[in-house]
Amino acid sequence: MENKVLIIQNAMTLLEGQVQNSSLASEAKSALLVSVREIDAKFVVSLCEIASPPLTKGNLAYILCFLAGIEVKVIARVFNVEPATVYTARFRLRRHFANLDISPF
Repeated sequence: MENKVLIIQNAMTLLEGQVQNSSLASEAKSALLVSVREIDAKFVVSLCEIASPPLTKGNLAYILCFLAGIEVKVIARVFNVEPATVYTARFRLRRHFANLDISPF
């Protein structure tokens, strides 16, 4: 369990780096960083354990953004992709949790 938490924390650190290097305004960056830091790593680990098929690192980055409550257009700017790509990622992530009655996103 500790190893998985460290992996999640590493992914959160990488996401924080992407936010820092993005073209967003400094106020927006600081707000995003606060929301990313508030995510509970153990909750993300439990999501990863119930996902079927297993999640990739790219999926994990999107999950962290969705759990932080970041808007799709902002996620697209941080990852330097089109908003349609973020919507597609969300759709594909929901398929990982199709065996559950609920979707975390």
